[in-house]
Amino acid sequence: MMRSMFSAVSGLRAHQLRMDAIGNNIANVNTVGYKANRVTFQEVFNQTLRGAGSPQAGLGGTNPQQVGLGINVASMDTFHIRGAVERTDYNTDMMINGDGFFIVSNDANFLNRSYTRAGSFALDRDGNMVTPDGYRVLGYMADNEGVLGSNLEGLVISKAQSFPAEATDRVGYEGNLNSEAPIWAGDIVDPAGIYSIVDDRLVVNAGMEQYIARETTFEVYDGLGGIHRIKQVFVKTGVDNTDPDNPISEYSMETFYLNKDGTVIQAGGATGGAVTDPPTAPTTSPTIEFDKDGRLTGTTTTLNLSIGAGLTNGAGVLPFTISFAGLTMFANESTASAPNINGFKQGTLEDFSVASTGEITGFFDNGQSRIIGRVALANFKNAAGLEKTGSNLYRVTNNSGQAIIGAPGAGGFGGLNPGALEMSNTDLSREFTNMITTQRGFQANSRIISTSDEMLQEVVNMKR
Repeated sequence: MMRSMFSAVSGLRAHQLRMDAIGNNIANVNTVGYKANRVTFQEVFNQTLRGAGSPQAGLGGTNPQQVGLGINVASMDTFHIRGAVERTDYNTDMMINGDGFFIVSNDANFLNRSYTRAGSFALDRDGNMVTPDGYRVLGYMADNEGVLGSNLEGLVISKAQSFPAEATDRVGYEGNLNSEAPIWAGDIVDPAGIYSIVDDRLVVNAGMEQYIARETTFEVYDGLGGIHRIKQVFVKTGVDNTDPDNPISEYSMETFYLNKDGTVIQAGGATGGAVTDPPTAPTTSPTIEFDKDGRLTGTTTTLNLSIGAGLTNGAGVLPFTISFAGLTMFANESTASAPNINGFKQGTLEDFSVASTGEITGFFDNGQSRIIGRVALANFKNAAGLEKTGSNLYRVTNNSGQAIIGAPGAGGFGGLNPGALEMSNTDLSREFTNMITTQRGFQANSRIISTSDEMLQEVVNMKR
């Protein structure tokens, strides 16, 4: 009877511990990244009343006779099964769609590391990506060229990040020049022609606009990000019928520099003495030629232009090449323009996004983008061996193995779902079922104690 009572006591303790785990699972049913626990039982000891006997001369063998002495907790397992997806559309929220843990640290040298599945991150005042408790999220930062480093460090997404300016060195034309444009036989910049410069200003002579095949303006950037506006004018100047089978149409072009104050400088020389370092180009207006099929031909397909240092406010001379290879000539509206221009001004970080591979791409207000960092993940040979430390964090133990560092979506690591969170993997239906069986187990063990007590009472009463 004493054995049964002590066995029942061990049963009460074990079932109470199981109920504690169930209660914790249900309490964390809405905890981001929570992994449910399971408690399993095992026998403790058995008292052998009689050992087993082997068969002997006409007698069969006998089995051992044993009485159990209660139960104990065999294991408390953590289910590392992915939870449901909650979409948030917040760009610092991340979910791991597969194996892996985010790496976080509260150490200035990032050596004291913890691991979590809860990707509910935010940015602090310095742009550090952090957990709700201030642990910094670790990954790899990129340099100004977008090249990722090799050292694991805290991710920083600061609005103070900038994208350096890049000077223009290529301009590319596309579009059409109207083959039916009127032919002008004069000089484009002759005072009697289409354009003239009076008091440093570009003037279109009255009544001559009909001879303009196309007039277009584009902007280029110097090494400091300064913007410079260039106007180019195309005028059809003739058709060479020397070879009747392949007539050549000729278009002359003139280039002008447009100052911010409205004054204009003709490429090739200063006018009016206002500018001492003007843009330079061939002294004669370059001519581009088209064959009978409307295709660019001849020797002039590019123009080398240079904006002098006197116009770039400390950025030095800005040389660039203009390509006309994308132009055509058909009997249709003139649409020639220069959309293919490299170079840009200096920009600051405006927004960012996270890819499924963990790459963080920054978008700058100069229209450029580049990789500014990458989220790192860790995995373990035995993730169930990790120890929970609170706040959705785990730490390495002797049975988890050391962290294996990698990138999302590669080498067995799960990809990221940006703008989403992993919810708790607690299964309420299973937890309530376990709650019922645990309650009944606890109740049955308590009955064993009360029944054993009654039996002991009967023994005591036998004395009376």
